Amino acid sequence: MRGRYLALATLLVAAAFLGGIALERFQLGVPESASTGPNILYWVAPMDPNFRRDGPGKSPMGMDLIPVYEGEEAGGDPAEVKLSGTEINAIGVRTAVARMEQVARSIETVGFVRYNEHLTSHIHTRVEGWIERLGVRAIGDRVAKGDVLFTIYAPEVTVASSELLRAIRRNDSLEIEITRKKLRNFGVPEREIDRMSTLDAAADGFNVFAPRDGVVTALEAADGMFLKPDVRAMTISDLSEVWLLVDVFERDIGRLSSRKTATAQFEHLPGRVFEGTIDYIYPELDRTTRTLPIRLSFDNAEGVLRPNMYGQVKLVPENTREALTVPMESVIRTGRAERVILKQADGTFKPRLVTTGLNDSFGGGRRTEIVQGLAPGDEVVASAQFLIDSESALNAGLLRMAPTREEPATGKGTLVRLDGGRRIAEIAHDAIAGLDWPAMTTRFALTADVSFDRLETGKVVKFSAVRGADGLLAVHELRPDDGVDAVGTGIVKAITSDGKLSLSHDPIPELGWPAMEMDMPVRGVETASVPLDQPVSFDLVKDDSGTFVITGVRPAGMEQADREQTKMDSPTAEPEPESEPTPMRLMQTDGTINAVDAASRTANITHGPLKEIGMPGMTMDFPLAKDLSAESLVAGPVQVTIGIAPNGQMVLAAATPAKPPMKVIGTINSVNAQARTANITHGPLADIGMPGMTMDFPVAEGIDMGALPLQAEIEILLRQNPDFSLTLTGVSEGRS
Repeated sequence: MRGRYLALATLLVAAAFLGGIALERFQLGVPESASTGPNILYWVAPMDPNFRRDGPGKSPMGMDLIPVYEGEEAGGDPAEVKLSGTEINAIGVRTAVARMEQVARSIETVGFVRYNEHLTSHIHTRVEGWIERLGVRAIGDRVAKGDVLFTIYAPEVTVASSELLRAIRRNDSLEIEITRKKLRNFGVPEREIDRMSTLDAAADGFNVFAPRDGVVTALEAADGMFLKPDVRAMTISDLSEVWLLVDVFERDIGRLSSRKTATAQFEHLPGRVFEGTIDYIYPELDRTTRTLPIRLSFDNAEGVLRPNMYGQVKLVPENTREALTVPMESVIRTGRAERVILKQADGTFKPRLVTTGLNDSFGGGRRTEIVQGLAPGDEVVASAQFLIDSESALNAGLLRMAPTREEPATGKGTLVRLDGGRRIAEIAHDAIAGLDWPAMTTRFALTADVSFDRLETGKVVKFSAVRGADGLLAVHELRPDDGVDAVGTGIVKAITSDGKLSLSHDPIPELGWPAMEMDMPVRGVETASVPLDQPVSFDLVKDDSGTFVITGVRPAGMEQADREQTKMDSPTAEPEPESEPTPMRLMQTDGTINAVDAASRTANITHGPLKEIGMPGMTMDFPLAKDLSAESLVAGPVQVTIGIAPNGQMVLAAATPAKPPMKVIGTINSVNAQARTANITHGPLADIGMPGMTMDFPVAEGIDMGALPLQAEIEILLRQNPDFSLTLTGVSEGRS
């Protein structure tokens, strides 16, 4: 029996074991082929996606790693962020479209409502008397024109009314007119004089009437009060029109004009905008606040504006312009740059560097003008952009720095418009990879070293742009896209043994080169056919090493149909149609007119350095510009304006007599003859508001450095240059 139980127990244990295996295999187990979820590619740290592991674990911050599934891996551009619909809803992403709107540079300020003094009346009497009955009881009472304000008993008026009655009884018209005039001089209203003429006895008093509709704003009168002419009984102001007094900062005065319209908003009337006009611009600044008071006039027929109310005011110019704008909250401002988060066509989000302009309530909402970086129709994030920007910064490390001169953003496009006076170029350019900008039309400022030579509107150009400290992009290189970096003129003196051209060339403004003699390498030029000792034009191209080489030579003045043609006996090309004249490039420096030859229209000038083209100071003859009269030039120190014509010729465009030097007491501590500078401790320069200090000053040409007195208190002569720097021009021993 015992053996039977033992066998049965063994059988049950075996059955349970086999059943467990079957349960695990067929019910609890999930074969790999049945898995429908995405595969896990790797595991990353939540705060640093660059920290990757093949399996679960901890990040350096002690946080659990999270899986990255197939299809969720980062795209090709690390700055892009891709969000699912759930994530977009979770963080509240809202977008807005960049659109064109009318904008204007307005002036924002604040002010207080005041009574319109032109609609205010002060009530006085012209005679002494006692108030018998007062019709107005308190400040704030409303009155209508013609209402009785008070009745006054004045003995002089009573006597005059008696004389009027006596003249009427006598039917003496002359006496009647004299008496009526006497009553008018006492301030008795005409209607009261008529009433007195109908009485049987002298009048005991007369009524004073309200001269206008309004509110009593001041009240001195009272029942039984003895009133004199020098006492103001009350003041009545009409509130149908009020003044708003505002203050405008000194920096905004230049933009003030009576043609500006004014809008005002008040806290007690949210959403309502009142429109008014500039009534008066006061002539004097407040010496304490350095602000200029402005008086605005607003209609107040409804009576909702009350004196001493505080309002926010905006002065808007009459003329507006059209500009691209986005919501103000779309712009992320950092210490280095401004950017927006752009929503792309594939649903990803990417930072975009932009340049902003005016900030105002364009289009009925708070918006910001976009000067550079976006095109109309671009969709930008207006909320949660900081979260997306942070994610982008994590993915990409740091957003690419703004372009610099060492690594500029380069582009190519068509020159739409060129404004030489304002140095602005409008370019319809292709996409700019360095800025992540799409193809669009952008207005760029041009730096002073950009030459207008060979630039024509409608032609394809290449350019390089950098971002300045003000956040604005400026083009510092702009040239035609013809494979040539610059064109020069000169005379080839010889061919060197190593195949270079020894030439004496004129100034090359495009490169900032002055006239000089040098040996230049060539590329693709048959040197044997280059004419010697005669004027030629030559093309310069920068090679891979950064050195300029000559790629073409031709007789000076010969039209070039094809710059790649380098043979001197090439067929004559069809002349290119004449383009619009290129604006002259202007440079300013100090100098001295030594002589003027009116017959040849030239001036011999000793000028300072021309930093724009790297030319040192020297003495040379300048042709006079067409609009400059030789008779207007006088020998002596001047501020000269040198112009570079499109053909590279330097001309004298203007000459202004130099300002007399500023005088200040100071001490020359030391001089540096090699650098031609002097270290000077000077007192305040009141002419330019500079406090006393110690600094190095350049020394003007012609001054003997060794003759300057050291460690002695002397009178120092300083000249202010066109760039506002100062130069030592002379000294005189002792105080003046």
